[in-house]
Amino acid sequence: MDALSRLFHSLHVESALCTRFEASAPWGHRVAHRGPIKFVLIVAGSCWLRTRALPEPRLLGAHDLFLVLDGEPYVLSDSLDSATVDCTDLEDRRDGYLIRYGGGGARSTLVSVAFDVDPTEGEPLLVALPRFIHLRIDQNRSHGLQSLIELLRLEVCSSEIGSIPIIRRLAEALFISAVRAYLQTGEGPRRGVLAAIADTRLARPLGDMHEDLARGWTIDDLARSARMSRSAFAERFRSTVGQTPLEYLTRIRMDRARGLLREGVPIAEVAHRVGYDSAISFTRAFRRVTGGTPGAYQRGPESGARPEDAHEKESRRPSS
Repeated sequence: MDALSRLFHSLHVESALCTRFEASAPWGHRVAHRGPIKFVLIVAGSCWLRTRALPEPRLLGAHDLFLVLDGEPYVLSDSLDSATVDCTDLEDRRDGYLIRYGGGGARSTLVSVAFDVDPTEGEPLLVALPRFIHLRIDQNRSHGLQSLIELLRLEVCSSEIGSIPIIRRLAEALFISAVRAYLQTGEGPRRGVLAAIADTRLARPLGDMHEDLARGWTIDDLARSARMSRSAFAERFRSTVGQTPLEYLTRIRMDRARGLLREGVPIAEVAHRVGYDSAISFTRAFRRVTGGTPGAYQRGPESGARPEDAHEKESRRPSS
């Protein structure tokens, strides 16, 4: 399994709120964000998008898609002159996943999906992504992405029985496909793990590490996988990811260890699964990274265990 697949595999969606907006001009709403991951697909019509991530408002059309993370606020409206309301004020108009509002003029249809994910196991992907991604879907995009968009469009417009779980699953698949498409554009990240995944030399050793955390990886092993010299690989990895290969390996081991501990797996078995020859050596590494012990973490918040890494998240977030 490649590194990107592993990152998505660790993303456990706990809930997803889907909303289909049928908006008629004039209309506009402000979103302060709900859930750590959110994306919006313009199904029909057009709208203006305003967000701090963009230097100026951007006009979006049918099949445009954007993703926001970490509570990035945004405003959508049919015109830059239209009044806007807070999105929460529209909830009393909700009928299942449908919200209709506006002044009765030209219509636009938008699908918004907010994901709540396991904060521990989803962290590797969340810190790798920029806060805002915009994809303009056209005929040059992959047929798979276009097919998912079309399926989602048909489902949200049909309102047939059983449509809500179908929309949720299509939305998850579309999110994954959108991130993959983002990596294939020339606007992808220049630094961070996603940049390394897009690097033909670094992608293979990244995938190897994610695939076999229990192996006693060395720089020489990883350099051979990249088909590079030891020094060239180490420098390229550090300058791209922002960590040394072994620092990154420790981080993903601890990410996986926390997931196993939450599942109740015995500490000795967790240590073995993530590449430590004893529970003692694993405990030392776990304490160094998280600031607490595996036992305290497994017992939960009442034990005083710290839920976050001792590493600063912002220092690991790549610039887009």
